[in-house]
Amino acid sequence: MGEFLVGLEVSFVRNNIKVKGEIIKALDRSAIIEISQADADKIESLSTLTVVHHRNYEIITNQVHKKVT
Repeated sequence: MGEFLVGLEVSFVRNNIKVKGEIIKALDRSAIIEISQADADKIESLSTLTVVHHRNYEIITNQVHKKVT
């Protein structure tokens, strides 16, 4: 399942701010998501990488996702 999530654009709320990012690695219960530096600054994160539990993000619809082999 995880390989199909990589590359998807998602949104989630952190510190009461809605953030968008891209899944770069899917784990069993969560995903590592890369966000923009501007969003990282807004949520006061030192990194553009963050971990979000699968139930705490929404996949942004209308995406074409290709499996990389």
